[in-house]
Amino acid sequence: MLDLQPLLCPRSIAVIGASTQPEKVGGVPIRLLGELGYGGRVFPVNPGADTVQGLRAYATVADIGEPVDLAIVAVPAPAAPDVMAQLGQAGTRAAVVFTSGFAEVGGGDALQHALATQAHAHGVQLLGPNCLGAMNLRERMFATFSPIPLSGVPPVGHVGLVSQSGAFGAYAFALAREAGLGLSHWVTTGNEAGLQVADVIEWLANDPQTQVILAYVEGARDGMRLRRALAAARAAGKPVVIAKVGTTAAGASAAQSHTASLAGEDAVYQAVFDEYGVHRAHTLEAFFRLGYTLARGRRPAKWQSATGLAADAVAPVAIVTVSGGVGIMMADSAETLGLPLPHMPDTAAQALRAAIPFASTANPIDVTGQVVAQPQVFVDALANVARCGQYGAVAAFLAGGVNAPRLWPVLQDTVSALEADRHAAPLLISGVMDDDKRAWLEARGCLVFREPAHTMEAVAALAKAAAMEAAADAPVGADNSAPLHPPALPPDATALSEAEAMAWLAAAGVPVVPHGVAQHAEAAVDLAESIGYPVAVKICSRHILHKSDIGGVALNLRDADAVRAAFAQVRRAAAQARDAGGNAVPFEGAIVAGMARGWGEIMVGVRRDPVFGLVALAGIGGTAVEIFRQMAFGLAPLSRQRARAMLTQSRAAALCSGHRGHPAIDLDAVADVLVNVSRAAAAIGDRLDTLEINPFIVGPDGLVAADAVITLR
Repeated sequence: MLDLQPLLCPRSIAVIGASTQPEKVGGVPIRLLGELGYGGRVFPVNPGADTVQGLRAYATVADIGEPVDLAIVAVPAPAAPDVMAQLGQAGTRAAVVFTSGFAEVGGGDALQHALATQAHAHGVQLLGPNCLGAMNLRERMFATFSPIPLSGVPPVGHVGLVSQSGAFGAYAFALAREAGLGLSHWVTTGNEAGLQVADVIEWLANDPQTQVILAYVEGARDGMRLRRALAAARAAGKPVVIAKVGTTAAGASAAQSHTASLAGEDAVYQAVFDEYGVHRAHTLEAFFRLGYTLARGRRPAKWQSATGLAADAVAPVAIVTVSGGVGIMMADSAETLGLPLPHMPDTAAQALRAAIPFASTANPIDVTGQVVAQPQVFVDALANVARCGQYGAVAAFLAGGVNAPRLWPVLQDTVSALEADRHAAPLLISGVMDDDKRAWLEARGCLVFREPAHTMEAVAALAKAAAMEAAADAPVGADNSAPLHPPALPPDATALSEAEAMAWLAAAGVPVVPHGVAQHAEAAVDLAESIGYPVAVKICSRHILHKSDIGGVALNLRDADAVRAAFAQVRRAAAQARDAGGNAVPFEGAIVAGMARGWGEIMVGVRRDPVFGLVALAGIGGTAVEIFRQMAFGLAPLSRQRARAMLTQSRAAALCSGHRGHPAIDLDAVADVLVNVSRAAAAIGDRLDTLEINPFIVGPDGLVAADAVITLR
């Protein structure tokens, strides 16, 4: 882990390009540090002034006479590399470079490279350039040129915020202040010539003052660095909320031009987030709402996961409402999120019906508008379901009832009693109330929302956080197993023939259809009869990967004459084929393979992502795979848990569940096949470009590969 202590907890700060005018870029940080209570020493560097804003000024950083922890650099871009060299020679340990005009604009790459080279050569931790800076709220350290802190700062808290965008960071700071969300640190990384957003996440994961991490991400150049950071947060049990933009082609292009960052395929980023239990926010409102939920919300003691992964964790919820209609809306939201709604326990249901005969005691539990006349009945229902041990959380909709004079006192008594009962399920309340009542409830562990559906989303987020914290010590990725030692690959090949790919996969433990390669028609017949009819005959070639496109595939052949005719057809197709360079391809023979029988097709593949390395995908296969694109992703090599989750997410698991008279097959066994494919791909290592099996036939004996493509770098 990089040491960001000099950057985020500096004992002394030099401002290079310090301005005597407090509103200028080089003047704002001096004003902020002075007015907002920074306790360390500040050294303005300005060769044209004796003093800057009441502080002694220095002509150069060397004139200070001692090393400083952090330098704030506000000089023109062409001068920045030389300034960085001077900082390194003076023993400065970290630098924030505000200046723009580097890789985010045309022709600025070389200048940014020179800046980064000087920082690296002298051991200076570089934040920026083209960034808005950093803050440590607890230390009152404001290394930024944004004037926003002058109008107020958020309370000191345990939420760390890091953003690749300075403008987003400034806006987020203002929203955090408005929402009263307590911050520990605030960092913007800009062009990331030195420190990346991943480095800050990793440092915050190890910072005892930070418990929740919020990050705005446009892209990642170093996927392994981001994975390491997210793994550190997971191991520390600290939830990470990420707003990842650039999810569309237009958005990805805008992100790249904005901060010269590389936006990868969104589905792959989502696979990374799922692997490490990251909470994804798609709007600013959700970004801060998730931060609020995870920073203040108590984790449900009861939660469950269909796959054992944090990404799929949910908790059973009791909905207690004064409105049947809103209760239905909340139930709809719960179903969308996969949150179970168990019925109210019999004893509690009987007590409620005795008090209000027309109340609904299913779940949602509708106490009706009678709450105003009989407030004790409502709070008793809350207390009963919170204490019954059946629910992970209780979500209450009160409309404007909190403001009713008769309800508020009894609600206070109940909330106070539940707060003291460590076995009670956490309480989430939605409704309209004034700030004082909201603050009172939040101080006693209740989460409060205006939108009822947000209570359901909060329960799902808390369940996911609880699952992540429970699995903090569990390994991420493939299950521990013996390493694979498949056959060596041809050293000069850029692809394997289907026969080579199938043989290679079979050696790696992947089930494949029986097959062989014939060089003449009678050998093809002998193979077909040894395998058993019906069979398929296909071109065998490293140069022809899409065989059916040129008539190089014949299926369901049921006798020797059909095999002879198919062999002749395949040979003619091969004679007419051309490689990528337009050259004739040699005839390598024909594959004769058994026809696997089943009732569905699954595609499984692994490809090399430019940011994150090997990524596995699985979903409904066959000829329509590119039309439906029903795929799920995971990082290779896969664990069985991740493989099961991918089958479920892509709906391929439905083919294994037993339908229309077909027997159910063991989903764990199917998941193990995916694991073996991903391990085979990982065994190829850096040479792998793509590995694709389409289709895997789903049949009574599980999966069997009917075709395979492996391309190499």
